[in-house]
Amino acid sequence: MASPARVAVDPADGPGVAVHAVGLTFSYDTPEGTLVVLDGIDFDVEAGSVVAVTGASGSGKTTLLSVLGGLDRPHAGSVVIAGHDLAVLDRDEMARYRREVVGFVFQDFGLLGQLTALENVELALTFERVSRRQRRARARELLGAVGLIDRLGHRPRALSGGEKQRVAIARALANSPRLVLADEPTGNLDAAATAVVLELLMQVPAEHGSTVVVVTHDDAIAARADRRMHLADGRIVNR
Repeated sequence: MASPARVAVDPADGPGVAVHAVGLTFSYDTPEGTLVVLDGIDFDVEAGSVVAVTGASGSGKTTLLSVLGGLDRPHAGSVVIAGHDLAVLDRDEMARYRREVVGFVFQDFGLLGQLTALENVELALTFERVSRRQRRARARELLGAVGLIDRLGHRPRALSGGEKQRVAIARALANSPRLVLADEPTGNLDAAATAVVLELLMQVPAEHGSTVVVVTHDDAIAARADRRMHLADGRIVNR
């Protein structure tokens, strides 16, 4: 039996991670038959780049992000990230991949209401072998970097939408991920907050050494990205 694939982060690979997908397929069984969400797509993402994934609702954007993040497994084809094919990682290896390689930013922020901004970011480091003092210092550093040093003790209900999303970005960066996946990160924000969050996302590769893949309907994000992938009916129709 072949030895299982292992997730390994090699600093020599440089900033971010490259993504290489061949024949990536994902489908659901429904009462009406099989619904193909991703239809054998091929694409590459350059390490250290920002890629915007666009398309109408139901085109497969969020499913693609879930596959890249190790939340769903491809039904066919391969997705190689950091030299490891997500299609063959076992359950424990996939969990380790999510923990060590990926940072997630969600449209609805995903913050825990009973925790402060500082505690929400610290929580992402709970399973790391670092002391509470180190976790707190890292969380303070990241919240300062997103302009929230004066909001450390505020709970989500006391933060604006833009501030919540900045906390979410800080949390996503806590484990120094090599791949940041953002799902409609400006979808619930006003124009002013959108501009701040957009600038933060564009700075991630240079300042934090991560590749960024962002699903968005926001033309401003798509225009600033290094590359745009447009999905329609589970296929890439322009690259």
